[in-house]
Parts: sequence; structure tokens; C-alpha cells
Amino acid sequence: MIPIILLSDNFKIYTLPITEMQSLALSLVGFALVIIGGFGRLWASLYVEGFKTKTLIKEGPYSMVRNPLYFFNFFTLLGFCCVVKSIPVAIAILITFSLLHIPAIINEERKLLSRHDDLYKNYYNSTPRLIPNPFKYRKTKSTDRIEVKIKRINNVIWEIVGYIFLYTVIDLFYFLS
Repeated sequence: MIPIILLSDNFKIYTLPITEMQSLALSLVGFALVIIGGFGRLWASLYVEGFKTKTLIKEGPYSMVRNPLYFFNFFTLLGFCCVVKSIPVAIAILITFSLLHIPAIINEERKLLSRHDDLYKNYYNSTPRLIPNPFKYRKTKSTDRIEVKIKRINNVIWEIVGYIFLYTVIDLFYFLS
């Protein structure tokens, strides 16, 4: 997608006819979305990284939605849609997200349904796929423990740092040009 944006006249960033103050507001909203998405990914990763498909996780973010990592990725992408300040580019980002992630979600859920017993089927039938239901939030007990693979969590942290860095570069380029 990046070469298309760079080479096509129809997919240029910074094409919204807005004032500098509106651009700043859009940048702040976008940055907040990237931060929420990043920390949400970290929160969800802390629950699942040590288990993946081995154990059914139904607490924390997974009590509200079956796919919190994809939900928080969507927040991050919405943040990037704000920083590019272009409707065609934002639409292309969202379409790409949908084309890549929806089949992945369906495939992952199919695998989990085949690997787990009725416990997962009950979870599957009672928990939303992508839009969280905050009323279903179930906090972990203070005695609960999670297994965390530090290398994987470090990778998530570096992803978040990369998102923030890329966002900042894109936004600074706008304000410096």
C-alpha cells in the first residue's frame, strides 16, 4: 500500500481541506487512539501470550470480546487514519485491515472451536467477536496468575514504540512541510 500512496495522485496524504488548528485536533485524537490501541494490545497480550491456543482465557479483555488484539489494532489504525488526513488513504487502510484481519479472525476461531471442548463453544456463543461488551467484564482474582513469555511481551512493547514513532514521523512531516 505504501508504494501506491507514494506513486498515485489519488492516494496522497494531507489532502483534507482543514485549518492548522483542525489538523492539530485531528492529530491529538489520532495519537490518543494509537496510545489506547497500543496499551490495549499490551493488556490483551499479557493475558494470552503464555497460553495462545492451549488454555481458554476468559478474563480481563477476553471477558468482553473474543478478539481484543484485533479490536485494539483497529483503534491503532483509526489513529493512523487521523494522521494521514486523507479520506482515500484512510479508506484504503480500513479496507486492507478488513481484508487481512477478518479471514484471520474466522480462521483462528475455527481452529479454537476444533481444539477445545464445549467450554470454548459456550464462550464463543456468549462473547462478542469484535465489539467489546463492557458489561461482561470479568476481573481476574487477586490470586490469579498468568504466564508471560517476556520475549513476546517485549515484542509487543517494541511494536507499540514503532507505532508511536511512525505516527510521530508522519505527523511531524505534515507540520514541517
